[in-house]
Amino acid sequence: MPQRKNPHRAASTAGPGAVIVVFNLPVPDDHRVWAEARALRAAGYRVSVVCPAIRGARPGRRELEGIEIRCFRSFEGEGRLATILEGAWTTFTAGREARRALAALRGGPRALQVCNPPDLSFALLRRARRRGVRTLYDQHDVVPLLASSRPSFAKLAPFFLACERRTVAAADAVFTPSVEQAERLRELYGREAVIVRTAPVERTTQPADAPPVVPAEPADSSTPDTVLGYLGVIGEQDGVVDLVEAVHQLKAAGHTGFRVELAGDGPALPAVRARTAELGLEDVIRIRGWIGPAEMDAFFRGIDAMAVPDPGIEFNHYCAMNKVTHAMARAIPVVLRPLRENTRLVAGAGILAEDLSLPAFTAALA
Repeated sequence: MPQRKNPHRAASTAGPGAVIVVFNLPVPDDHRVWAEARALRAAGYRVSVVCPAIRGARPGRRELEGIEIRCFRSFEGEGRLATILEGAWTTFTAGREARRALAALRGGPRALQVCNPPDLSFALLRRARRRGVRTLYDQHDVVPLLASSRPSFAKLAPFFLACERRTVAAADAVFTPSVEQAERLRELYGREAVIVRTAPVERTTQPADAPPVVPAEPADSSTPDTVLGYLGVIGEQDGVVDLVEAVHQLKAAGHTGFRVELAGDGPALPAVRARTAELGLEDVIRIRGWIGPAEMDAFFRGIDAMAVPDPGIEFNHYCAMNKVTHAMARAIPVVLRPLRENTRLVAGAGILAEDLSLPAFTAALA
């Protein structure tokens, strides 16, 4: 009688294995996680990435570039209760899928890398470490500071700090993309984090004659002198509504011959759309929604400068922002507020506002 195949056990035992867990973006849309997965695969690892089935990704298992992708069913919460439910759901579901992926990689040394937010997977890391799995924590965001910046979550900041402490303690090694974050981890927990910057994957660079990005809804037929771009998640902390306000102020001051391409998605997108319509800026601001890796090079070829409107909340000072590194890698000017980590990233090469205020950012755009 033929034996039934166990779908959670791998036939091959050649080489070490690694499982990467990310909760808030699928791959390859999460450029940092995808670059890490590709680097591990190139080093001879069998790699599985556990990620949510959101923003066009479908639940299930598939393989891309020799990397197994396990997408679990998920959703993006808006508001306090929905966000808490999202965090609990993704922690449980991703943890279950990560354990299955680790079981399938038996037969050699194994590593488990957990990427935040949220910081709720310390139990998963502890369990894996007790079983001889090397554990890594990749801190994308400083969750306690993000919680403190939002009135609806500020009272939960001590809880998120405790979760962060437990996650750091459960990891054999800690990664971060930011010097500011590394210094904070050292001061709070005595841990030396490895700084791993996020940058474009060279392989995705397309030839110069590749087709240009096509706007979803052309605003007019004129050719503008300057195209400002924004790329990334559109959350409360990202300041995209401030960018809309800055465009309104520029128009009111008589500036013409420019437009803005917004590519991204997130909980603050409805507010951005509403404010754009309220100010009558649909002829200047084009909102494209989320774009995948295959569209990014075309997007960058279609802009003259990258606008980085993130405001001066404490959380943002710790962020090494992908839109900054991606633009700089393509020699595209970056206009930004003087946040500490971003100022370190541009190293004098960016167009820095004089201060963190909206008028100063507007003046820098002009």
